[in-house]
Amino acid sequence: MRKHHKLLLAAAAAAAIAATGVTAASASPATPRAAAGTEYVQIMSTASGPGPASAIARGMFDAAGQARLGDARVSTITFGGGTIVLSHHARHGSSHFDPSGCLSVISQTGTYQIVRGTGRYAGISGHGTYQLSLEIVAARVRGDCSSAKPPLAQQELLRLSGPVRM
Repeated sequence: MRKHHKLLLAAAAAAAIAATGVTAASASPATPRAAAGTEYVQIMSTASGPGPASAIARGMFDAAGQARLGDARVSTITFGGGTIVLSHHARHGSSHFDPSGCLSVISQTGTYQIVRGTGRYAGISGHGTYQLSLEIVAARVRGDCSSAKPPLAQQELLRLSGPVRM
């Protein structure tokens, strides 16, 4: 009975290895190679004040989290397994203001560099480009558009893409 039990365990182990595609060569303790590819991150916010925005990543890794977009050219994206810190630099931008609707439309493009990662993203490196779209509807005071009051609505969409190495 004991031999039969050992044979069943060996067969089960062989089946599990075959199902995962692991071979003796790939299971050896070789130095792991870094994975590289393109990552896309989309960050969206409708908040008119400071606070985290929603972030979704896809590509080399898929993750959902929050982003804190810094004014000092540094932003942090926090996912379930760790964080990624970016530095960013604007290249081109444009803005348009329509006083009849108190609507501001701002567009900006630029570049970013991954500064560091923590947790699952420790050792990550990469860079790329970003595209920012921001639309704001200002409040009115006595019929005039006001920048002193919080806006009535705001939508911010930031898209980043570029090569990463993990």
